[in-house]
Amino acid sequence: KLLFNAGIPFRYEDKLVLGDNTIYPDFTVRHPRTAEYYYWEHFGLMDFPSYRKNVFSKLQLYTAHNIIPSIQLITTYETSEHPFDSAYAEQLIHYYFGD
Repeated sequence: KLLFNAGIPFRYEDKLVLGDNTIYPDFTVRHPRTAEYYYWEHFGLMDFPSYRKNVFSKLQLYTAHNIIPSIQLITTYETSEHPFDSAYAEQLIHYYFGD
């Protein structure tokens, strides 16, 4: 909803082929001015060791294909003690896609 409200073009869980792997990033975002693609992954179950293991494998897959966290890959995280912060997400949207 935050990307939509900001007028940023995106697709939810759009297919992305990286070598022999197919993944579905939470959001595939097209920069409104540069038309460059960014990917946004929200990792919401960081309390669970098996989930964390998958997160790190996914991050390795992205970086192996030159999609680098904090450059073309936006990541957000949450745990039961640190829930999703929509104000922080709005700041990220402004940072990556604002004027």
